[in-house]
Amino acid sequence: MNDTWFKERKYAWIGLAALWIIGFIGALLRFIMATYQVQISQDLNISRSLISMAWSTNLLIAALCTPIGGWIADRYGPKKLMLLSTMFSILGTSIVFVGHNSTLFFIGYGVISGFYGIGASATYILIFDWFKHHRAKATALLASSSSIGLAVCTPIFISNTWLTWKDAFLISCLLSLFVALPVIQFLIRNPENPQKKAKESEQPKVKILFKDPHMLLFLFIGFALFTCGFNMGTVEMNLVAIYQLSSVKPALIAVSMSTLGIMEIIGSFIFGYLLDRLNKFTAMSLLYGIRILAFIILFVHSPWSPIVFAVFFGFTYLGAVPGGMLIANENTKEKGKFIGSLLLFHQAGGIIGSLIGGVSFDISKSYQLLIGFDMLLCVLVTIGYFTNYWLRYKNTLYLSRYTNEVKKLH
Repeated sequence: MNDTWFKERKYAWIGLAALWIIGFIGALLRFIMATYQVQISQDLNISRSLISMAWSTNLLIAALCTPIGGWIADRYGPKKLMLLSTMFSILGTSIVFVGHNSTLFFIGYGVISGFYGIGASATYILIFDWFKHHRAKATALLASSSSIGLAVCTPIFISNTWLTWKDAFLISCLLSLFVALPVIQFLIRNPENPQKKAKESEQPKVKILFKDPHMLLFLFIGFALFTCGFNMGTVEMNLVAIYQLSSVKPALIAVSMSTLGIMEIIGSFIFGYLLDRLNKFTAMSLLYGIRILAFIILFVHSPWSPIVFAVFFGFTYLGAVPGGMLIANENTKEKGKFIGSLLLFHQAGGIIGSLIGGVSFDISKSYQLLIGFDMLLCVLVTIGYFTNYWLRYKNTLYLSRYTNEVKKLH
């Protein structure tokens, strides 16, 4: 009996489906906050700035938790980490649902739900362990849970006037309790001997990571993920405002945002395929090169900019993080520790990108400085990835020639 599907163990695909369901449920809070901000403000009699502060606090706590979560995953396994993460989500959403004041809302969503981010590294650890031939495709499929969730949930939340924000928080809580927790418990398997791997990672060979070439690579990947987070912060927080400032018609803004969502899904699958087939440094150079073009298009504010930007940027939206993680995975033994640290860079970029948009507008009364900074960061990352590819290509040629010379001598 064949125990593999497409050269991978059957369980790898079953586990991927389980992670997709968990990711879909975990992303619900983002859609709820994006949809019901006005209603929450009115019902709780709180300012939009307090809601924004709760959002930012949630992101900050999630970012700070990622390295801690990676450490826990290395020692106790990602399954326990995911259970802990889901429990934080259940506790946070239940506090928001039961409470009906600004303090409990901030504690439940802004603080406790933020600890859900402690489990962010677990999915990457599991995917990289389960899959050998289709890692990038599997990561892309997993990333699509958020985009498809946005496409499915947002119309449901907006179109149903009887569905309140408290109902949405309750639904999120119940799905985490009765779907996510059982799925984790019964369908998720830890990597083989996670404690043994952690002990092995403490052996002297880990010191290799702190030699200049390896450490520089990890710092660069961290910078690339910071850039990706900064780009996403710019787009998620400020893109609509950029279009409104440029007098783009609301109908065109709506079409461009829909296009962006569709291209996210298409791009994730295409880059997943490319990352499995091409040299990963080459694929990442291409990805950030496309982002440069996207921000140039956004910068010129042409009538066709919204749609073309949505196509270009959406195409790259979900490929940068999996690509960086795949490269990191190939250069370390302590998976959780470094994946968690790299996710911290990405989260920090998202927070700073969101905040700098408002600051740059206050300074210049436009978003051109912000867009220009996005372009500069993407240029630096493109050069960095291509340089890494070129140096490794030259090293490969050198080793090949050296091996041939040795064979001739013998």
